[in-house]
Amino acid sequence: MLDADIYGPSQPLMFGLAGQQPTSPDGQHIVPLNNHGVVVMSIGFMVDAEQPMIWRGPMVTQALSQLLSQTRWGELDYLVVDMPPGTGDIQLTLAQRVPVAGAVIVTTPQDIALADARKGLKMFEKVSVPVLGIVENMSVHVCTQCGHVEHIFGAGGGARMAEQYGVRLRRGIAARCA
Repeated sequence: MLDADIYGPSQPLMFGLAGQQPTSPDGQHIVPLNNHGVVVMSIGFMVDAEQPMIWRGPMVTQALSQLLSQTRWGELDYLVVDMPPGTGDIQLTLAQRVPVAGAVIVTTPQDIALADARKGLKMFEKVSVPVLGIVENMSVHVCTQCGHVEHIFGAGGGARMAEQYGVRLRRGIAARCA
């Protein structure tokens, strides 16, 4: 898992690895961290979690390139890349420098999130990256007390988008309380 969200890295926290740092035995390559059998690399391992990344595009692109090329990934079946929303330097850098097998667009049912997701989908189409499907996160909320299901963020946005662009809705994921 490569956390390509340089401005807002979330994978260290999501994988329970916050506060840990990868090693560099030879001073040139980075050994990614591992949790649940998944190797994870993120700029979030190398900077203070509360420190903002006030970098311009070229610095972000360079950081991403270094994470890609200097990480000792080992034998991988797939490299999943978690990207920020939008169509900026991160997405373009990956599409131009890495052989991308496909993109999965992750959105939530809200119109504002769907607007960004549509732009991302169209960008991947323009740079000839196949869109493998759409995942709708927080599609419903399931009450932990009674099991009642409610569409608190709207309903069917991911499905409508999938139909509109002729791609498959891969999954709707329920919102859960931590």
